[in-house]
Amino acid sequence: MNIQLHQANLQLQRSGHLEVIDGRGTRMRCLLGSVWVTQDGDPRDIVLEAGESFTLDRDGVAIVYATDDAHLAICAAH
Repeated sequence: MNIQLHQANLQLQRSGHLEVIDGRGTRMRCLLGSVWVTQDGDPRDIVLEAGESFTLDRDGVAIVYATDDAHLAICAAH
């Protein structure tokens, strides 16, 4: 299923994941729990804990993986 969201609050259960395709500029804020974010071709591992945010800075595939039950606020680039 392909869903396009401009702004959303999402829940991910532990070990659940979300794929963002060509999401440069998409901002995600971890409201609860923790997530690991990895982007295509990016050697960094980004871990977000509750209260932290990150903006995707490249296109390609980004994976958001819940290392614990998590709630996210996502705002896509316009």
